[in-house]
Amino acid sequence: MSSKPIIVLVPGAWATPAFYTLLSSNLSEKGLTTEIVSHPSAGAEPPIKTLDDDVSNLRSTLKRLVNSGEDAIVVAHSYGGLVASGSVQGLEKPVRQNQGKQGGIVMIVYMTAFVVNEGLNLIDVCGGQLLPWIKCDENYTTLSFDTPFHDLPQAQQSHWTSALTHTSLPVFSGTATYEPWHVIPTAYIMGEEDEMLPLAVQEHMVGVLRTSRVYRLKSSHFPFLSMSGNVAGIVQELVGEI
Repeated sequence: MSSKPIIVLVPGAWATPAFYTLLSSNLSEKGLTTEIVSHPSAGAEPPIKTLDDDVSNLRSTLKRLVNSGEDAIVVAHSYGGLVASGSVQGLEKPVRQNQGKQGGIVMIVYMTAFVVNEGLNLIDVCGGQLLPWIKCDENYTTLSFDTPFHDLPQAQQSHWTSALTHTSLPVFSGTATYEPWHVIPTAYIMGEEDEMLPLAVQEHMVGVLRTSRVYRLKSSHFPFLSMSGNVAGIVQELVGEI
């Protein structure tokens, strides 16, 4: 059993685990163990996977960790925030302690992420329609944004743009079923130069959480690529609070 919480990295839509390997390496350098999950909805053929599929997949990973006595911090990016919120119910450290069990989820860190109230979906929180930079072709959705990685060198922008995959359309209509911020601590990492999830939207998410653990980075929607060391430092600081 680890002396420090395991850091579970939860991708956003259209992203594979490869996007998070730099952050994983930076966290490893700080003595932290990580796991990166892969959403079934990312690159799914046919593209029929749902939010429930992604939640069940993440929950399986979390159950394995906590049932082996590990504590875990979930770090969730973008769409991954919705997945993370739904996956931890009953696995939180206080809940398991009350049951006489070891291990549990001790915190969720939302990183330029969606924080969705129970009963709502991503379409609801985006004003009743998909965001304009989400391109749909039947059940295939892709990221259609000119400069998603604008704070990276051009070569890296091209690399990560080509690395994006499709995500199944049904995930966007999946309903949030749980609000874990009432049970365990949370934090929010904001990207002040995020052109996809504007700062005002992120501030609304922070308001839903009502957390005082708010970190602002001068980054795009993908701070774990352009400011990975900073993100790792924030996570290390949060580990120290546990």
